[in-house]
Amino acid sequence: MSNTKLVSFELIDRLILMVEQAKGIPLTNKIFVEKEESMSLLRRLEDSIPADLKQARELLALEKQIIDESNRQAEKTVNDANQQAQATVESANQQAQATVNDAQARASETLRSASDQANAMIADAQARANATIADAQARAQKMVSESEIIARAQAEAQEMLEATRRECEDYAARVHASMNHLMEMADAGLAQQLDALRALRQDVASNQ
Repeated sequence: MSNTKLVSFELIDRLILMVEQAKGIPLTNKIFVEKEESMSLLRRLEDSIPADLKQARELLALEKQIIDESNRQAEKTVNDANQQAQATVESANQQAQATVNDAQARASETLRSASDQANAMIADAQARANATIADAQARAQKMVSESEIIARAQAEAQEMLEATRRECEDYAARVHASMNHLMEMADAGLAQQLDALRALRQDVASNQ
């Protein structure tokens, strides 16, 4: 056994003896120890520790510092990634909502415009039919009051009215079909935006 180790054991024994022989503080588990003597023994004990052990202790302290710093960096990286992912999701949600709102607004405007046009055309067709009937009645009244001529004029006016009504109904059907087509296009656009949002969310989740 080296002299350094012998000195270390001797100093440890002296410290143990000092603690065993120290006076106790009444009603406590504490003791009185001579500060200067104990500090002197501890310094000598520290000086007697081999250099390789001191270096090992320093290396352990450095290793702990490196591990702590690595943990802090890893935690910061995870937090930054989570914040970035959250910001990306929020931005995607805002863009998707804006797209949906715009599609709904355009669909509503298209429906309103188509409805206004249909109502205007129906009103115009009704006005023309009424004018035709009024003109036919006026011409019939000016004709000779023969029942056959009057009946023929009335039949012609009725036929024109029916044709006008059929024309209005046909146009209204085309307008409704166009409106349904526009609604289907709007629904398809919304579905594409929602699919894009889902794909973006899955991409963000897979990158976390």
